[in-house]
Amino acid sequence: MEKIDAVITWVDGAGPNYQRKLKKYLNDSNTIRKQYLQANEICFCIASIIKYAPFIRKIFVVTDNQTPDLNSIKDFIPLDRVVIIDHKNVFENYERFLPTFNIRSIDAVLHRIKGLSEKFIYFNDDMFLIKKTSPEDWFVGNKAVLTGNWVKSYNKKPIKVISQKIKSFFNMRPSYNASQSKAANIAGFNSKYFKSYHCGRPQKKSIIKDFYNKFPQRLESQIKHKFRNPEQFMPYSLCWHLLIKENLYVESSTNKLIEIEKSKKLSPEELSKLLHSIDEKKEVKFLNIQDLNLAQKQTQEVFQNWFFKKLREQIK
Repeated sequence: MEKIDAVITWVDGAGPNYQRKLKKYLNDSNTIRKQYLQANEICFCIASIIKYAPFIRKIFVVTDNQTPDLNSIKDFIPLDRVVIIDHKNVFENYERFLPTFNIRSIDAVLHRIKGLSEKFIYFNDDMFLIKKTSPEDWFVGNKAVLTGNWVKSYNKKPIKVISQKIKSFFNMRPSYNASQSKAANIAGFNSKYFKSYHCGRPQKKSIIKDFYNKFPQRLESQIKHKFRNPEQFMPYSLCWHLLIKENLYVESSTNKLIEIEKSKKLSPEELSKLLHSIDEKKEVKFLNIQDLNLAQKQTQEVFQNWFFKKLREQIK
């Protein structure tokens, strides 16, 4: 079987060393940005990959001189395939841009992980597998399976163009979709882009490496920003559009994915009901829960208890 690895980006924003680094670069020293906080989602992300994607060879967790506490899952899941990768390893020869607090800078250098397989799947720590998957859910032969749909490019929507110019002028955080559209533009798609959603994203290392070897200035201009910047593109989306350009892709609909947005607004009862309904949907294999780190503790516990129950179940 061909090697396929998984890569997860993670940070514990509450860690004292991390906070000390972060406060040096924030205008408001009392601010800890919400995207840096976590509710131990990394445990469930890792556990879900090991249980529901047993073909994955290694799981690389890319972080900033931190190690996630995986004690809560060690009795359920063997952890010998988990490898911790420090930012210094993937930013080799670019150490001048560290520390970084910018996921779009970090994403751009994931292909530089030593020993990473040609085919790999990129996860954020709030993405989970909830049913058995096969390699064909991610790659069919030499082609990557892309979950999403085509939408009109941002540069074809006047109101979006104006919005992005305003954000760029005031150095505001760019939107998720605009960064994907920008990636498509770089790859030569100017009228539309293939929109990605919040589930594992198959990538091909050689496609990314060849692009940056040809355009090294693109990499440097991408990773120089310590925080998200409107000038940046979405690195995994760039890979996708390069794959599309080479006809190395298969389109897949989003019917295998459920996204729960703004879980911080859900009561424990509401989340419990949602998770139960997801269990009833046989076609759903991928789950994304956003803002769980900001949800009330009882709501977080509902998810954790639900997932531990799944870990105990036999795969059907």
